[in-house]
Amino acid sequence: MTYSITLKTYQQTALDALAAFARAARTKSPALAFGERAGRPYNLDAFGPQVPCVCLRIPTGGGKTVLAAHAVPLLAREWQGSDAPVAVWLVPSDAIRQQTLKALQTPGHAYRTALTDAYGEGLQVCTLDDVAQIAPPDWGRHAVVVVATIQSFRIEDAGQRNVYSFSEGFEPHFKGAPEGAMACLHDLPDAVVTAQDAAQDATGVLAGFVGQPRWSLANWLALHRPLVIVDEAHNTKTDKSFTALQRLNPAFILELTATPIAAKTNVLYHVSAQELAAEDMIKLPIVLAEHPEGWPAAVFGAVQTQRKLEAEALKDEAEGHGYVRPIVLFQAQNVGDEMPPEALRRYLVDELNLPDNQIVVATGTQRGLDDIDLAARHCPVRFVITVQALREGWDCPFAYVLCSLQKLTSATAVEQLLGRVLRMPHARRRGREALNRAYAHVCAAEFSAAAHALADRLIQHMGFEALDVASMLAPPSSYPLFGEEYEQNSPLAPAPQALIATNFEAIAATPELLAVPGVREQTIAGAAQVVVAGHIEASTEALMLAQVRGAKKQEQLREQVARHNALVAASVAPASRGVPFAPVPTLAYRTDAQAPLWPLEQGAVLGTVELDLLSPQAVQLPGFHVVQESNVIEIDVKDARVTLRPTDVQQMAMDYGASSITADTLVRWLDQSLHKALHAPLAGITQSQRRAFLAAVVNHQLHACGLPLVVLAQARFQLARCIALHVGDLRDQAATRQFRQLVLQNGQAGAWLVESDWARPHVFAPGRYPAPVASRYSGRYQFTRHYFAVLADLKDGGEEFQCAQLIDRHPQVRQWVRNLDTAPCGFALPTSRGRFFADFVAELVDGRVALLEYKGAHLLSDPYEIEKSQVGALWAQASAGKAVFGWLTRQQDGKSLAQQLDTVLA
Repeated sequence: MTYSITLKTYQQTALDALAAFARAARTKSPALAFGERAGRPYNLDAFGPQVPCVCLRIPTGGGKTVLAAHAVPLLAREWQGSDAPVAVWLVPSDAIRQQTLKALQTPGHAYRTALTDAYGEGLQVCTLDDVAQIAPPDWGRHAVVVVATIQSFRIEDAGQRNVYSFSEGFEPHFKGAPEGAMACLHDLPDAVVTAQDAAQDATGVLAGFVGQPRWSLANWLALHRPLVIVDEAHNTKTDKSFTALQRLNPAFILELTATPIAAKTNVLYHVSAQELAAEDMIKLPIVLAEHPEGWPAAVFGAVQTQRKLEAEALKDEAEGHGYVRPIVLFQAQNVGDEMPPEALRRYLVDELNLPDNQIVVATGTQRGLDDIDLAARHCPVRFVITVQALREGWDCPFAYVLCSLQKLTSATAVEQLLGRVLRMPHARRRGREALNRAYAHVCAAEFSAAAHALADRLIQHMGFEALDVASMLAPPSSYPLFGEEYEQNSPLAPAPQALIATNFEAIAATPELLAVPGVREQTIAGAAQVVVAGHIEASTEALMLAQVRGAKKQEQLREQVARHNALVAASVAPASRGVPFAPVPTLAYRTDAQAPLWPLEQGAVLGTVELDLLSPQAVQLPGFHVVQESNVIEIDVKDARVTLRPTDVQQMAMDYGASSITADTLVRWLDQSLHKALHAPLAGITQSQRRAFLAAVVNHQLHACGLPLVVLAQARFQLARCIALHVGDLRDQAATRQFRQLVLQNGQAGAWLVESDWARPHVFAPGRYPAPVASRYSGRYQFTRHYFAVLADLKDGGEEFQCAQLIDRHPQVRQWVRNLDTAPCGFALPTSRGRFFADFVAELVDGRVALLEYKGAHLLSDPYEIEKSQVGALWAQASAGKAVFGWLTRQQDGKSLAQQLDTVLA
């Protein structure tokens, strides 16, 4: 059975960012390409300016492995121009290696499918020990993925690792290698046989190889310039790891981690917790119950939560949402303390009367989880007891509740257990809201203290940002289980929630500070400390910073203040408090007055468009130019120049670049490549139509442009990209004409009838604001009416920032959202090219909704921007006065921005 995974929006966005970087790095340099996209300097590390090394930062639960599987063919296509790449997939431990290897070798597994979709079943996935068994002719004809641990390559003395040892078993491989390719090995660390090696060789074999590259596994991999995937890359930022990666002679290094080392990592794309939650990858919020009474109350609370969740799960299954059995992960105390694992198990059985078969103990000495399928319906386990980390690679798909009997500030493995609890079963939202949240019961004096301790774990060890964490934690009073109130005097009853308060150990209670509202002095652990509740203003922060000496300590204090303010903002944001946002009507259409109402989307318009792909205009590629000079080929694709040399072009199974290549073979390759492309540029066109179009394109390049077939074949990846861009342009042109006629004419001369669709409105839901980390607002100004605690795509300062301030302060605005250009979380209107996501959506005090778009003066005359304004006006007109649209600029008809906003919202 084949299990394919439909990529989540953030996963596709991350891969798109990687593809765009790879294309730009080919035409410029990795450093320039990274700087343009990330807005930060590029760290060269030890790999030099020509070997890209970038990182995708994916928090716990984000699916790093599936991204890695899709990244291999992407980088082979966009960076190497290869149909048969060699990839070395490095993981941090042998347990993870075995798990990854099994998934990539299992027919039908989603990770393997991502590779076989690109390379077919000829794909070779192997261990280091199996590399020599792959026949030499298969290298360059089939994709090869080698799964290994970084430790296999990481050592100072190369002779201590088999991968670097001379092996006569590799003679058939090296004997046929071109001398020019072998020359690159001379520049690698420990790649060449030395006189000392020969002197220490008891067999005498090495005496004849002094000064020549070893016949070794590492050299064989290095000869093929592999793509290197590094999982948990934060573990590889050492000198030994750098040397190990250098020995592999990588073509491209892709790192994946939740917690990169900032000064040593080129983070190209950073996924946020909000993005994971919006895609149902993790459960949010974490409903955090604190139990100052001690561990008995925490244990009782966790058991009660499990019982109520299981009752909900049974109802959820009956409603068609599949089987789930909520599980509690207990983090017991250490042996020698009051409640170690066995004592907790006895307490659960003897005092709380839980069936013994529902409880499993999993520690370093007790392996109760071995050979248990926790997801199986017949499995009775509902409670798992551990102390430290569970074994690597272990997963608990139904984990819902974390109960830690240790202090969160000292518990060494709470983040791993929390990571299990955060994952959403089957990455699919449940029908019952209680099953879309995670739960934590901890032994802490108050919610604020527990939230701070848990936030530290989420930020420092699990890859989440402070602004994310602020909206991830909530007290039980905000989310009572199934809408019930907690019983009075129950051990499960939470303490009343107070304002978020933070104690600052290094700050003295000066009279100036104590005069600030919310600042008090409190004795904690026998020492007087400053405690601040509520938002910390810049002036208060300045008073605190004045007491701290040293740049590093001041930066730590700023981070603590920022984290505190984020927690405060999350606690007061309307979405965090469960306040609903007014529904926003979508657009729909009828073909005539008696026809049914259909959602108005770009696809509906495109469905009426017929492209003539055999016209003279269609078969020409105005953006594709090839110039061949001696052994160098220059290719321009839409003004992006790529240089190919013979050594850059790897051979396909049919030996591209050979004189036997035919035009029909190239057409078949183009058809397969474009059909499998991520965005399917020729979707909706039959294979016979595609083949006829591609044959006409190839013939035009051969005969009208005079390009040799061999050169065209060598430039096939660039040719495929240019065809995709060209077809996209043709679609845009045709769709623009059709959109203007069918939609913007609104009922005139055969156009569609456009209406508001209040039956299928857009809803801004709490926890559904996937704000990218790189574009978060982090300025000093405090927005008070933004619906979500996090605010995205807004810089501190500038015209859009001024517009947001005016909206936030306007007396007609109840609450507003900085709209994201991410479907389905952001609100969009259809256009001829896709969707238009206006900058701001506001709910007004009189119940209307407003769509507000700010435009700089340089865009006012752009035809596509004009089309957006027309669609917005059509949307407002169709609402019968229930919605308004504002097209705002710095100055318009003599009105300032504030005056324009007054006019729109009046």
